[in-house]
Amino acid sequence: MERIVFFMSLCALIVISVAASQHGSGLPWYMRETAMTPDGRLTFLSKPWWPRAKALAEGQSFTLDLNNDGRPDTLIERRDGNIIEAIDDSGKAKDILNRVDTAYVVSYNGTGLVDRMVVYIDNNHDGKADEMEIRYYKDGYLRFGWFGENYDNDGAQIFSLKNWQYAANGFTSKFRGNDMIYLNKYNPNTHAWEPLSECPFAFWDPDHDGPGSIVTRFSATPISSNIGKDRDYANNYDYMWAPEAVPLARMGAMNVRLSFNIDPEPRHLDPEHPHYNFGFTMVGDRPYRYPHMLYTNPRRRPPQTVVHLPWNGALAASLNYPASQTGFTWDEARSVHRWEGQFWIYERRLLYNTGGPTYRWNMRREYSSRMTDRRQIYYSAVDKRYHLFGASEGWMEVGHLVDNTRDMEIRYFDTNDDGYFDKWEVFLAGNPSPVRVTTASNPQARLVPLTRSFLIKYYNQQVLPQAISQDEKLIGEMKKFVSSSLASEYETAAAKSTKAERRRYCLDVAMEFYFLGVRDSLYRRSTSGDYPSLAQAAPGNLVKRGPIDDHYTLGDTLDYWKLARETEAFVNDYGTGRLHQAFLDLEKITPPDHPTTQQ
Repeated sequence: MERIVFFMSLCALIVISVAASQHGSGLPWYMRETAMTPDGRLTFLSKPWWPRAKALAEGQSFTLDLNNDGRPDTLIERRDGNIIEAIDDSGKAKDILNRVDTAYVVSYNGTGLVDRMVVYIDNNHDGKADEMEIRYYKDGYLRFGWFGENYDNDGAQIFSLKNWQYAANGFTSKFRGNDMIYLNKYNPNTHAWEPLSECPFAFWDPDHDGPGSIVTRFSATPISSNIGKDRDYANNYDYMWAPEAVPLARMGAMNVRLSFNIDPEPRHLDPEHPHYNFGFTMVGDRPYRYPHMLYTNPRRRPPQTVVHLPWNGALAASLNYPASQTGFTWDEARSVHRWEGQFWIYERRLLYNTGGPTYRWNMRREYSSRMTDRRQIYYSAVDKRYHLFGASEGWMEVGHLVDNTRDMEIRYFDTNDDGYFDKWEVFLAGNPSPVRVTTASNPQARLVPLTRSFLIKYYNQQVLPQAISQDEKLIGEMKKFVSSSLASEYETAAAKSTKAERRRYCLDVAMEFYFLGVRDSLYRRSTSGDYPSLAQAAPGNLVKRGPIDDHYTLGDTLDYWKLARETEAFVNDYGTGRLHQAFLDLEKITPPDHPTTQQ
């Protein structure tokens, strides 16, 4: 019954839109001025002012009084070779070009065919635009539109423009704070908007300090688009520019991205360097059906009804999205400053409609094929990190940070399918075999709330400070045994960082290099003694250390086994995350006179 009611309502709205767009009857003067023909075309060619506009030289202009109130409300000008009709929809602005209630209708190169329309809408009449839209035409025919809604009431321009279209620069656009953008495709058969591509991209800033705190992005694509050759249907502009549109009944929310910023407050992020610490990328086949997804604005030019998941419901929909695959990304080195958030990469595990751009290095990736409608993370005391609950595998490639090489890869596995990682493998560049394998029978994992308030406090006040302190302490002890130029470079990078998260990451990498060097040096020390290489001296119970007549003694075996046990304790405690105990283990072992140099 709900579905029947939904489609009846939709059909009614479509009928209204068709009538408005075809005949323009009952519409305000500014909508009649930009009304399309019944087949969805808009041109200047039949306008009474077109001959005069066509004759304009560069920089020349004239005004019109289209609402016949005795004062100008429209400006016609030639700029950059284009003919631009700027309409003050309010009809009373002192400055027609104030971008509050202004519509800019643009004909590239002055051909008379409309190519773009940029519209600002002031919903609450406070003198500041609340919405912005960019309509895209081909040969005068409407194809699709970008729409934006700003909930901060600050009048900031949502989309940055270049040649009267979205400049594809989210850093200079208002893609932060509390707002939303979305794309709709024009359907010429129904004269209505259909959801497509990024629908919506929603941003939240509950603290109202400016930067984005949470961002989500829904990919509206045909339900069949998660199979086949086109792996990124949502970002393929061919479908946006196509003459026909896929009907709503065949559309799905096929990919959802959700990212969080959990930096300590007050945050110091400028628009050019936004940051999100981690994000989920989810793939499913949920039909694009959401409550209140039809939004009609009577001040919008027909079609007046757009289709999108509402801003105030998008976060809950992301958190409860039914995903058949989930990717989890954490920017360990704080290298990726993207307004879009943190999301999957087209490598190793394919997640359709993921989008881009993505970055490969120093990004922790975790993958789950569990069907789930819950976003859950847990804290592991083994590596002192938050992980995706249910992930069966993961990896992180370390490198291109202090040098231009791949230095290391860390892999994660859940071997018993309980939702928690219990196996870690470390690979060094150029070595096909793991140099460290740790299996934790007790991964010391616990689920944590997926809320910014909890994560901001716990991550920044406990996790990072404790990890940094333990890293520095253990590194200091290990440097008595070995030296490493590469590890030292990561230490230097850590010292230079003003961000605790990046500092911790660099120290973790340095610590791993030092650990591998210490472990191997202790193994070499054991095997280089008398016991492994000589025959037993007579009598065999001599506690005195050898060699005696080129033979080992009981005392040599006691030393050998003591070092072996101490080494094993150190290796095990380090691998399972008991770093303070690993420090105490290493304190029991006598360091060499001079640290061994590691390559």
